Amino acid sequence: GIMMATAHRLVHTVINRCKWPSDGDILVPAHTVSIIGTTDTPVADPEDLRIEDWEIRKMLEEGEKLVPGFMRTRMLRVWAGVRPLYKETAVTDDRDISRKFALLDHQERDGVAGFITITGGKLTTFRLMAEKTVDRAAAYLGERKPCATAETPVPGARHGYYWLGHRLREVEDGRLQSQLICECELVTRGMLENAARHNPTIGLDDLRRDVRLGMGPCQGGFCTYRAVGVIHELKQGHAVTPAAVDSDWRAAEFQSPAVQPPSRAHAAEEAGYPDDLFNPNLLLRDFLQERWKGVMPILWGQQLKQEQLDRLIYLDIMNADHLPDAGLRSPLTDFYHMEVRGDASGEEPHD
Repeated sequence: GIMMATAHRLVHTVINRCKWPSDGDILVPAHTVSIIGTTDTPVADPEDLRIEDWEIRKMLEEGEKLVPGFMRTRMLRVWAGVRPLYKETAVTDDRDISRKFALLDHQERDGVAGFITITGGKLTTFRLMAEKTVDRAAAYLGERKPCATAETPVPGARHGYYWLGHRLREVEDGRLQSQLICECELVTRGMLENAARHNPTIGLDDLRRDVRLGMGPCQGGFCTYRAVGVIHELKQGHAVTPAAVDSDWRAAEFQSPAVQPPSRAHAAEEAGYPDDLFNPNLLLRDFLQERWKGVMPILWGQQLKQEQLDRLIYLDIMNADHLPDAGLRSPLTDFYHMEVRGDASGEEPHD
């Protein structure tokens, strides 16, 4: 299904209606935006992430019912996701399938010993899913060690609480003195430097998750080249060191070929190529590509004007599509196939 984010925080609490679950039945405030969702469309392949025109129209229409004036609101981006649903019994409507996870013991079900399946669930239940799976595996192995999931803090928990406007207050009070990199979300150079020093495999998508880089109305238009410059300077100044295990680097490389494991970079150097763990041109193009994928389906009104400005910056002025290494791109660009299907009329949802 899809979800859509507005360019502004329209509400300060969750808004929904007392009815059976359906498409576009909930509006949730999140940081500086509001998110409406979802649709529910069966797909045969988890790589099928098409965003249909009717889904976007449906979100706009349902949003108007929840918050009058929603259809006139600037839409920021739209994204699609696929989740597994486990159907225990025959149901006629996918909405009736439980969203809970299921642990399947194939010895009990199919007579296959030593094989268990965990399916369903979602990100908010991943620890419980892991706990139940390991408990079952431990029982098979005769282990009696107590489970520590409930007593173990999640690694990397954020300190303190987020409240809307805290960054603006810090800027106005003079507590954030460093250069503003992302003006939409008030992300400073100091925030990027701190994040990079704590994560040697840092990429722009990591910074997006950590500090909301590129998540404002310009969708990376004004901040991407600045952030790439900061990361490149840190790398050249050896402020970002390869103090990570090889698996960390390979996970980062999967997200973007702009980040290479040290072993591969050193091999390239021996072959006559420069030793470069971070390729700034690829970092820039990779991040812009991912931002574009979410904006492309909702190109009308103010967001269309914004993307035209971004195009002028990166293609007409910076010539970003002809930078060195232009032939390389992220594996995720090919892995996640996304397309938008318009209707026959060719009309936009609204002016």
